[in-house]
Amino acid sequence: MTLKKNNPLRLDVSHIARQSPGTYRTFDLHFPSLHFEPDLDLHDLEGEITISVTDDGVAAEGQLSAKTELECTRCLEPYQQTLDIHFTEIFSFSPSQDEEDDHKEQQLPPDGYIDLEPLIREYALLDIPIKHLCSEGCKGLCSVCGANLNHEDCGHRQEDIDPRMAKLKQLLDEEEMEELGRE
Repeated sequence: MTLKKNNPLRLDVSHIARQSPGTYRTFDLHFPSLHFEPDLDLHDLEGEITISVTDDGVAAEGQLSAKTELECTRCLEPYQQTLDIHFTEIFSFSPSQDEEDDHKEQQLPPDGYIDLEPLIREYALLDIPIKHLCSEGCKGLCSVCGANLNHEDCGHRQEDIDPRMAKLKQLLDEEEMEELGRE
C-alpha cells in the first residue's frame, strides 16, 4: 500500500514518539465527506484521535462518529446510518520478536507518520449493522404488489399461517366452500 502525501488521515507522530511514556496529544477530526476505497463513504466524520507514548511504542485511540448511506433490507429505501467508531491500536517502536504471536502489533513507520485511513475504514465497517433497517418499525414491502407499506396501505392482507397448518387451513376453506354451495 502506498501512502499519499496529501492524505488528511496521515498523522505525524514523530515528535510525540520521542517524548517520555505517558505523554499524549489529541487530534480533532472534522470531515464533511470521505471516501474509503473501494466502497465506503463516510459523511460528517467527527471526533478525536489521542496519540500517547507507551514503553513499547505509540498508542492511537479513536473516538469518532460518522454517517453512511445504506439501503433498508425491508423497504429497500436509502437511509443514513450513524456509526460510532472506537479503536485502540499500538504502533511499536521495534518489530515483534514473537513470530507466532496472534496479536500482531503494527510497527511505527520510520518517518513517524501513522496512516489512520485503514483503521478508520475497518472499524467503521465493523460498526455497520448486519441487518440494515431504516427504523425498527419499518413495515417493508407488500409481498403481493411490492408497494412500500411505510408510505401507503395497498389493501392486501397477509395471513401469518404456520406452514405446518397450511393443509388444515386448505381443508377448512374447502369445507366452507361446500357449505356455501349447499345454501
